[in-house]
Amino acid sequence: MRQRKWEVTAAALVLSTTLLAGCSTGNNQAAQAMNVTVKVSQAQKGMLGQGSIYTGTVNPSATVNIMPKIAGKVDNVTVDVGAEVKPGQVLFRLDDDDLRNKLKIAESDAKAAQAGVKTAESSRETGVVSASSGLVSSKNGIISSKSAITQAQNGINQAQAAINQANTAAKQAQTAISTAGNTIKQTQEALATAKSTLTRTQSLADNGLATQAQLEQAQAAVVSAQTAYDNAVNARANAQEQLEAARNAQATAQKGLATAQSAYENANSSYANASEGYNNAQRQLEVSQSTAGVEASQQKVSQAQVNIDIARDALDNAVVKSPINGIVVTKNVEAGEMVSSAAPSLVIANLDTVNILIYVPAEEINGIQAGDRVQVNVASSGIVANGKVKNINPMDAAGNGYPVEVAVTNPGGQLKTGMLADVSFVGDDAKEGIIIPSKAILKDGNQSYVYVAVKGKAVRKPVTVSTVTGSQALVSKGLAAGDRVISNNLALLGDDVTIQVAANS
Repeated sequence: MRQRKWEVTAAALVLSTTLLAGCSTGNNQAAQAMNVTVKVSQAQKGMLGQGSIYTGTVNPSATVNIMPKIAGKVDNVTVDVGAEVKPGQVLFRLDDDDLRNKLKIAESDAKAAQAGVKTAESSRETGVVSASSGLVSSKNGIISSKSAITQAQNGINQAQAAINQANTAAKQAQTAISTAGNTIKQTQEALATAKSTLTRTQSLADNGLATQAQLEQAQAAVVSAQTAYDNAVNARANAQEQLEAARNAQATAQKGLATAQSAYENANSSYANASEGYNNAQRQLEVSQSTAGVEASQQKVSQAQVNIDIARDALDNAVVKSPINGIVVTKNVEAGEMVSSAAPSLVIANLDTVNILIYVPAEEINGIQAGDRVQVNVASSGIVANGKVKNINPMDAAGNGYPVEVAVTNPGGQLKTGMLADVSFVGDDAKEGIIIPSKAILKDGNQSYVYVAVKGKAVRKPVTVSTVTGSQALVSKGLAAGDRVISNNLALLGDDVTIQVAANS
């Protein structure tokens, strides 16, 4: 970058333009008959800077390297170098057949995962119903086995009581048999004695030694003894029958006890089985109530949805769009070529706002602040624009001064990358007017005027000049923004002289 300072006084300008006017008077008639080739500068509304002028190069405010997020073969390219693009505008597309197939597979997997959730939920509901039924059944089994245990215990108690009762009856029968045996012996002896007494008394009665009464008494004693003996024999027989019955009752009671004990053991076993079944049913119910299976299936659905999103993103990434407003400045891709994220396929520069980098010396840098207004002049193209200081680098650039970046709006796109631009700072009290090249101003006495190109003719217009600084002048009256002011061959011009505007103006 280079820096220059111009100081041109209004008096010098007046002197030079007066001389030109004097010369042109003699040539006007000749110029009328010829077609004068001229250069024009478009009058622009703005403010004229004062003091030092710094030269910088126009650069884009943003430059973006466009690289696809995925590698692939280019299907078609929709832009070329110089094309203006907007955010979201399609730049090129990659072949997406495989990506679409992957998306279909991901969507199919998602449907399968959703069906798995329904299956898991149905299985859980079925398991809960089955486990609940098993819990009720096992609980009923516990109640039934408890009742059976009670009944068996009662049977054991009854059988034990019957055994005790039979044992008592057996003992009583044995006692009765023993008593009856003793009685038989006693009555047998008494019977024998009575019979012996009867025999002796009969003999005595036959011999007249015993009375009839004594004989009858002896006979009655035999009958009584015989009856007592018979009763004793019958008593022993009854006692033996009772003993037999008691022994039978004992056997029956023992069988009843064994049956009751077996029933008790069976009831206890049933109770244990029912209790274990109840515990198993509870565990099964807890397992069936768990949502782990459903949650696992739902996680598969979530993962499947992630895969869908990934596939959709990949499909979206096959369409490469512009992230900014700008102009395509580099194109490195054509249809059919392979591209990747390793190298830029396109480069887009944003020229809606441009940056101009200037270098300010140490003695002037502290008088500049971010946001200060500047006037930008591209002398080669007659472009004048306003801007502001964007940032100031506090580090000196190897003795070239401190880098200052100026941001300039460029709605018409007239400022192009690489153009050299003169930057001057505009004070807060600067007045706004029409800016034109100072060399375009002529003097006729005290009246300043310029020639404006209008429909192939040079038209003279009087102007009021407010300020002249270097190559630029600020006009307060006589011109409007957009007027094409002629800046060369002024000595050949006169009012209504036919002109031809140079192609590079």
